[in-house]
Amino acid sequence: MSFRRIKRKLAHFWESYRVVFFTLIGVCALGWLYYFLTTIGPRSVDTASGADAPAVRADDPAIQALIDEVESLEKIHRRADTAGLVTPEALEALEQAVAKQKELIRLYPAGDYAQGARLAELETRLDSTRAVVSVARIEQLQKDGEAALQAGRYQEAATLLGEGLKLQREVNASSASSRHKNYVRETALLQAIAAIDATPLFQEKDAAVKAAQVAVAEERWGDALNAYIRARDLQGRLNREYSRTRYADLAGYDRLESEIASLNAAGVAAEIDGKESSGDAAAKAGEHVQAAKLYEEAFALQQEINQKFNRSRFVSSARLDRLETKRQTALARPLTDKLAELDTQIARDLAARRVVSAEQRIPEAAALLERISANYPKSDFQLGSLRIKLAYLSLKREELRAMQDEVYENLLPLPGASGLLLYKTEVPQRLYAMVMNTNPSRNPGRALPVDSVNWNDAGEFCMRMGWVLGASVRLPTADEFRVALGDSQGRMVGADSGEPRTVATGAGAPNANGFHDLLGNAAEWLHVGAGVTAPVAGGSYLDREATLKAMPVENRARNDRARHIGFRFVLVKSE
Repeated sequence: MSFRRIKRKLAHFWESYRVVFFTLIGVCALGWLYYFLTTIGPRSVDTASGADAPAVRADDPAIQALIDEVESLEKIHRRADTAGLVTPEALEALEQAVAKQKELIRLYPAGDYAQGARLAELETRLDSTRAVVSVARIEQLQKDGEAALQAGRYQEAATLLGEGLKLQREVNASSASSRHKNYVRETALLQAIAAIDATPLFQEKDAAVKAAQVAVAEERWGDALNAYIRARDLQGRLNREYSRTRYADLAGYDRLESEIASLNAAGVAAEIDGKESSGDAAAKAGEHVQAAKLYEEAFALQQEINQKFNRSRFVSSARLDRLETKRQTALARPLTDKLAELDTQIARDLAARRVVSAEQRIPEAAALLERISANYPKSDFQLGSLRIKLAYLSLKREELRAMQDEVYENLLPLPGASGLLLYKTEVPQRLYAMVMNTNPSRNPGRALPVDSVNWNDAGEFCMRMGWVLGASVRLPTADEFRVALGDSQGRMVGADSGEPRTVATGAGAPNANGFHDLLGNAAEWLHVGAGVTAPVAGGSYLDREATLKAMPVENRARNDRARHIGFRFVLVKSE
């Protein structure tokens, strides 16, 4: 048969049976897929073989015997646990109970959640019982390890603490009750073991610090510096390599750095001390320019310390301020001496009633004071009170002569008291207003005594009057008041006089010593030392004659103001 005929027959056959061919292939594929899907995944247990099946059934007496045996073993442990004892027998019984419970679960035909939970409970109790024993052992190991560490037996301490750490980790990782676990102790043991390696370094650092302190006490500055540097380097190593131990100390490192900086700055500090002392000596000797130069050099050295050795104990902003104050004080001294001389001359001119001369010096003194304040603001001269005085005298320049005339016309010597002049009347309102630029009186009248002034107001008046007169002015004392009164009272303006208020000063008859209204009219503040009260003497228009004759004296609050109280003053002449 020719090849062409064979080819035609095969083609005819394929056309006739290709559908059947593809159908058979599809059926075979589906059959294989069905087989594959039904055989993958977990297979059923061949119960006939007995390979994984329990040896007995659930109702078999062997299972009940195991349950009873577990309960019996558990009771042995419970009795010991109730008595607070952990005996080897009780621990062994609990271990056997756990083993029996595991066997029971393996043999139980269908598994039981309750039996699994019972196993978990028994394992927790077993781990807790073991933990009780382990914790006691851990505590003893920790105690022994710390004792060995203190004694310097570092290898022994490491062994003991390492064993304790191992046991503590086992307890913490077990299923024991949480009350037996101690993660803090685990960390502490870990740190203590790390500290064993650090202890020799710490001891070496401590020895270096002590050596440095001894060297400082003996003023061996080079040895002290080397020892502190060694100590600092060791502390830095402790901080880097043993940061979790108690030997790590960042603040201690900073203190050592400060000591090193202080030693480096000690020489400069000594030089500062020397220059400041020399400056003080020069200032005392009147060599103010030299003193200022020394203070300026000391200031520059202190700035150097503050900038280059800013961690040393010699750093001080306060010392900079003090040195600058001393420098300015030294430079200002010639000017302040001149100012003090001008102030004295002004007071002398006013005391001698050379008012024109005083008037000429007052502006000069005021300008000099402003110059000192502007150029040397940090000098330690107390210029505030002098500034107020000069400002007041400048304001009153054109009234100085009139005020002096008003006062000197009414001053009388105090009998038996050399150098004391007492104003012969109570201070009238016209004089008070002239001096104080105000009149607080509630019984107004230029010739009437000033009233409604408190003790402090009277003191302020005396101070200003002292400036005007160039002398010391104050309130009279009780004894001086009595001396001025003497045996003759003079006019007494009291309640019996029918006056509803104070009357003009000096209008009535004076007493034998020439003083008016020591009794009656307005009561008068007296001089007194410290305290919150001050005496008021002489009575007022509110008192009856019998009271006034007894020269009443009462204490009143210094800030008290009353319409029946005024004052007079004493001028103390300089020798």
